[in-house]
Amino acid sequence: MDDSTTHDEGSARPVEIEGAAPMPGASERRGYRMRSRWIYTAVGIFMGLAVLYGFDLVHSIGRVPRGTEVAGIDVGGMKTADAEQLLIRELGPKVDDEVDLRAGVVSTTLDPQAVGLSVDWQGTLDRAGEQPLNPFTRFFSLFFKHEVGIASVIPDERLTSFLERLALQADFEPREGAIWFDQAEVKSAIPLDGQRLEIENSREAVLENWLNDDGVDLPVIYTPTETDADQVRALIRDIAEPAASEDVTLMASRLAPDGTEPPLETITTRMPAPPPAPGQPAANPSEREIEMIERDDPNAVPVVFPRDRIGEYLTFVRDGSVLAPRFDADAAKGLLEPLLADTEQEGKDASFSFSGNSASVVPAVKGRTVEWGPLLGALPGQLTDVEGPRVMPVSYVGRDPELSTEDAEKAGIRAPVGEFTVAVGANGQAQSMIAALAGQFIPAGETFSMKDVTGLVSGNTSADAVATALFNAALEAGTQDIQSNDRGVDNPAFPVGRDATASSDVSFRNAQGTALVIDAYATGSSVTVKLWGTPEYDVTISTSPRTDIQPPRTRIVTTAGCTPTDGEEGFTVNVTRVVMRGEDRVSTDNFSSTYPPSDRIECRVEAPPAPGRDDDDAPAPGPPPIQIPGLPGIEIPGIPGMPGN
Repeated sequence: MDDSTTHDEGSARPVEIEGAAPMPGASERRGYRMRSRWIYTAVGIFMGLAVLYGFDLVHSIGRVPRGTEVAGIDVGGMKTADAEQLLIRELGPKVDDEVDLRAGVVSTTLDPQAVGLSVDWQGTLDRAGEQPLNPFTRFFSLFFKHEVGIASVIPDERLTSFLERLALQADFEPREGAIWFDQAEVKSAIPLDGQRLEIENSREAVLENWLNDDGVDLPVIYTPTETDADQVRALIRDIAEPAASEDVTLMASRLAPDGTEPPLETITTRMPAPPPAPGQPAANPSEREIEMIERDDPNAVPVVFPRDRIGEYLTFVRDGSVLAPRFDADAAKGLLEPLLADTEQEGKDASFSFSGNSASVVPAVKGRTVEWGPLLGALPGQLTDVEGPRVMPVSYVGRDPELSTEDAEKAGIRAPVGEFTVAVGANGQAQSMIAALAGQFIPAGETFSMKDVTGLVSGNTSADAVATALFNAALEAGTQDIQSNDRGVDNPAFPVGRDATASSDVSFRNAQGTALVIDAYATGSSVTVKLWGTPEYDVTISTSPRTDIQPPRTRIVTTAGCTPTDGEEGFTVNVTRVVMRGEDRVSTDNFSSTYPPSDRIECRVEAPPAPGRDDDDAPAPGPPPIQIPGLPGIEIPGIPGMPGN
């Protein structure tokens, strides 16, 4: 025995064996046993699953893959022959039924017989494929289904032709949203996306799904609209329908019988705000005081906005993707003006009525017109208000006359101070001038211009008669700074040296201390202009003899239709006017007029030569006849070759 194995005291010690590992502890041995159990269990489960997989795989031979559905009929796991019979039994009666087709928003039906559709039952099951070998696929097929399309038989292109015809109805461009009115009825078009039918894909969809109970959804390509359907519906709800469904009353008024404004009631209210711009929040108006006539006042005039014509005022305009309301103020004014016309009053200045040599004042009338700004500004809010009474006031603007009754009575219009008549009838242009001149009021110290009132007229004798009558009435009334141009043509109907043309202005200044008023009228043969005022001047008018006499020139006219005239002498004449106020000379005015001579026309029309005969071929005249006292003249025939023959 080795000494190393013994001890002096005789006790034994453990011996270390070279290359041997230490014995595991108790905890390590327990862990090992647990791992061994899990491994054995996993191997057992795997072997069990392998057995089940193998059994399932063997059992499914000759059967349709599990989870397969055809047109909603579960044929998964069935024998192929049994599945085919089930399909024939369930789907066979449907092969002649019409098929519902949906192409976007367009729907129609398809007659399978019309396009030659039939079913390949075995081919349909073949589309389910072979039994999957993937165990996970086989496992999930226990819980999930997958649809297999019909294997259809189509002999020709009739189905394609049918779909092409359908595309003519199903294809359309995007329809944008729109709102309009038919009288008081709201009309609208909700945005609709454009669409285009995909012919080839639709053909495949029909062939695979035409026996489905819920029909076939055909694939289409959509083109979206710019406008939004919800926005259009909101505009209809918030603006269009309130504007067209209920009346809005405008509380107008008329003047009281004594010509004064009727009393108004002060009301504290919250006037509705107009609709906000797209994308903006609605305003919350504050309370304020308004004045409005009471409805039961005898001078109240309730006017209802004509809802049947709302479309003339309210339109909806699209700007890109935004559809917005547009309230046309001019259109609203055009609608309401006739309804409010009786509540307005046309203002009139004081005027004058003349009878013989006396004048009387026609009283002025104060004007009253609708104040359109506030009315048209508040109208959109009232039309779209759904909570308030939908009643709004109509306010008015008064207009004082430029010439009041009091001023007219103080103007001093008492008698004619100048008058002149021209014996020329008034045509249409002259009548218009007379109508414009009649009643013109010329305050003291003011200058009157015919051009500013009537305009200028050229080449019209009747218009010249009006201008001449006005010029001479002003001349006799003693007005100052008279300006005019003569006609340049002497005419017995016009006073020599005192005629005036309407092609240039006739103006004058009222230099007296009271006003003047023009009175003008015409008959079929004359034109008369009077100036009325307070007689203040003594006027003397004299016309000089004619000077610078110029004889007419003679003009020979050889054309056919010539009319001879004697012509007129040309001359110059001077008119002098002296204006006196009592013993005082106010002014001395000289007017010079020159009239050029008019030509004397002498007609010399030569006789045309005899037809067919030239003057060069005419025979020379023979010798003059021999005259013997007591006997008739004896003609001697011409002798050839003799002079004169």
